[in-house]
Amino acid sequence: MFAHPSSRRRGSVTASRVGRGTKTAVALAAVALTAAAGCSAGGSSSGADDTLVVNTSFVYKTLDPARAYEQTGYLSVHSLYSTLLTFEGSDITTPVPDLAESFEANEDNSAFTFTLRENAVFSDGSPVTSEDVLFSFNRMLNIKGSASGFFAGLTFAAPDERTVTITSEIPRPTLVTLLAMPAASIVNSEVAQANGASDAADASTADTAQTFLDQESAGSGPYVVDRNDPGNEIVLTANENYWGDKPEYTRVVIRNSDIQNQKLTMTRSTSPELSLDLTGNLLEGLPDTLTVSELQDTMYYAYANTNPAVSEVTSNPAFATAFKAALDYQGIADLYGRGGDTLGGFIAPAYPGSLPKEDGPVQDLERASALVEQAGLSGKPVEYIYPAITYRGVDLGTVATKIQGDVAKAGIDLQLTPLPLAAFLERNRAGEAPMGMSPQALTYPRAENLVQLMKPGGVNSARAGWTDANASPAAIATAQAFLDDYSDEGRAEKVQDWQRVMATDSPFIPLAVNSGCVVSTSAVTGADYTPAAWIVDLASVKAA
Repeated sequence: MFAHPSSRRRGSVTASRVGRGTKTAVALAAVALTAAAGCSAGGSSSGADDTLVVNTSFVYKTLDPARAYEQTGYLSVHSLYSTLLTFEGSDITTPVPDLAESFEANEDNSAFTFTLRENAVFSDGSPVTSEDVLFSFNRMLNIKGSASGFFAGLTFAAPDERTVTITSEIPRPTLVTLLAMPAASIVNSEVAQANGASDAADASTADTAQTFLDQESAGSGPYVVDRNDPGNEIVLTANENYWGDKPEYTRVVIRNSDIQNQKLTMTRSTSPELSLDLTGNLLEGLPDTLTVSELQDTMYYAYANTNPAVSEVTSNPAFATAFKAALDYQGIADLYGRGGDTLGGFIAPAYPGSLPKEDGPVQDLERASALVEQAGLSGKPVEYIYPAITYRGVDLGTVATKIQGDVAKAGIDLQLTPLPLAAFLERNRAGEAPMGMSPQALTYPRAENLVQLMKPGGVNSARAGWTDANASPAAIATAQAFLDDYSDEGRAEKVQDWQRVMATDSPFIPLAVNSGCVVSTSAVTGADYTPAAWIVDLASVKAA
């Protein structure tokens, strides 16, 4: 058994407690008070010293933690809601307590016990109890949102008001990491239920709380929603009842801004301001007064469909091997600008289990040409789909054109098909494309996430027609060996073994890696980029 002490970030402020039965009344009073005291977000300026402005291209559908699954949604949800555990800054190695002051796990990591803080309260001042935790987890599971699958096979119980137990059908060493995800946020069960929330088995259709949760707060995080104007801005104000360290900025304006406007704004601004989308080549020409926090956390890969019904060419085992040998990996990485680099395997350097880049594939055009010729694949057209977007500062069309030129030298005729993002996702998910290219970041910061997606028969692999039926025994065995090992040390070694086998036996080709970034003005400090889904912890940003 092991226990984790309280995090130093949380719990320094004690708030008053109120009875459970008064939650709804207190919540309504708090909302009214906030509305009376707040100011309009319209035409927001970055000049106020108590306001932090965050510039980003909006990617979100909702602020409901059980349904949110996009970048801007996670950024906001992390500030509005607390979780049992969290990560501090850019450190994703060890989850630390948040709403839980401590936790214990049994020897095989199949049973966990969490003790809630006594002083933790929601934004309406009512206490956070085990009842709220159970409601939140069951609601998230039964709504069946995008993240719910990660929590399948778990059972939740509340022996008393401050204790939560979680048991798993199998050992789950990554559970503590999952509990830091925004999807595991704890909602005020009484307020949520009063506004249409349900944790019942039919919650996917019965729950109607999204509209409320998009405009009001039912959490215990450092901020509450002041205004949510989709397509324009999300305005947060400091939670007066926050039980942890109070955030420095009483108001945060998350502003929808395209990349070029972000660059122009950050070049001129001296106010408390951040930009979340200036990465790669977009960092060129920025003033030296700006601070850039970055980590290499996004892997880009191509795949060759192994289903003969989709393509007789790409399903030939020699094709993927030849394709890998034909690529100029350093030249591809150079297109990504600052933060771009070659890859040692499939795990980006920001995460545990990555391989040194020296272990990565190298170009061998002579071998590639020989393989293509021997297999009779020379000059046969192959469709290659990709999203026609600029992602993290990189025009994916430029990357695709570079790849097309590289493989042409080995006799591979790649026919590029740029697609709008929605159309690309549809074709990619349907498994109908002979080849494709996509960025891949981890949904939660552990290698298990990627192994599950890319093992034979995993979600990504099935889309490429790669299953146990046509995968090599080594590809199947190394993935299973990793998943069957529940120790950190064993998994670190086995995920590297898995990547080495994937490099030769899989239809996937790791192309390059680049960085996620947070750019901040000299007016602030503590704007650290994190690969833990929420990009930056807004409550940790301070005045310089």
